[in-house]
Amino acid sequence: MHSKPSLLVGNILMITAAALWGFTFVAQKTGMDHLEPLIFTAIRFALGATCLLFLIRFLGKQKLNKEGLVAGVIMGVLIALGISLQQIGIVDTTAGKSGFITAIYILLVPIFLSIGGGKLPKQVWVAVVLALIGLYFLTIKDTSFATMFSSINKGDYWVLASSVFWALHIIYVGKAAANHDPLRLSIVQFYTCAILSFIAALVFEPIVIVDITEGIKGAWLEIAYSSIASVAIGFTLQVFAQQSVPPHHAAMILSLEAVFAVIGGVLLIGEILTPRMMFGFALIFAGIILAQYDFKKTPKVTADKTV
Repeated sequence: MHSKPSLLVGNILMITAAALWGFTFVAQKTGMDHLEPLIFTAIRFALGATCLLFLIRFLGKQKLNKEGLVAGVIMGVLIALGISLQQIGIVDTTAGKSGFITAIYILLVPIFLSIGGGKLPKQVWVAVVLALIGLYFLTIKDTSFATMFSSINKGDYWVLASSVFWALHIIYVGKAAANHDPLRLSIVQFYTCAILSFIAALVFEPIVIVDITEGIKGAWLEIAYSSIASVAIGFTLQVFAQQSVPPHHAAMILSLEAVFAVIGGVLLIGEILTPRMMFGFALIFAGIILAQYDFKKTPKVTADKTV
């Protein structure tokens, strides 16, 4: 059995992953100037997985059995669904908004875990209300009841839908990473995501080799960062860290991803923050923290109580 990182090391790895992922929203946003969402996803995850192949000789300590392969594929399916919806949505919204809307998955983690038989902290419902109010200020432009929902960017809807699959992914990783080699799990999940994204691109997007080649040339920096920093390093750090960091704890740390997304959007591509948006950000972030805080200091739901 491979050794697990300490809780302190796990926390540091999680914070690093949050920063890498937060700034990736900028790369995902600007990369859409050159490539379609699904083919961009397929390329970045294929490259990320390939980068990790070179590390197996040094860090891969345990080959995956059949159960491990199945777990990696399931993780890859969840990533493919989450990242595809997010990538499609980010075309029509900002990097900062995408980061905070995606972070709603952190509220969903304790709710989904409770369905598996765990105890749901009462403050989660207050946190959900705060997050919903925050989403209102963040996404709704027209305050008229008749038109308020039609005023929401369609991209915000796609990104919000992706949060469901990110929540399921973090829960499942918490279970799988404790029993299988994290590096090999990461490689399987990334190649699974790349293959599924490419198949989806063949179905839903125009595949023209010349256009894709030109797109790769134009978005080479975005592809390099999002594949190496976000996929190869970020997701692998998550899998390693969740060997010792429980899902609810991991979710709280990863909430910083939203903050890094806003910082990256403002500093790197000049996104504008309005007072209304900042108020929405604050409410969502408050809800995220509240949902994870244990007032009674009792043990929270853990991944081994899930299916």
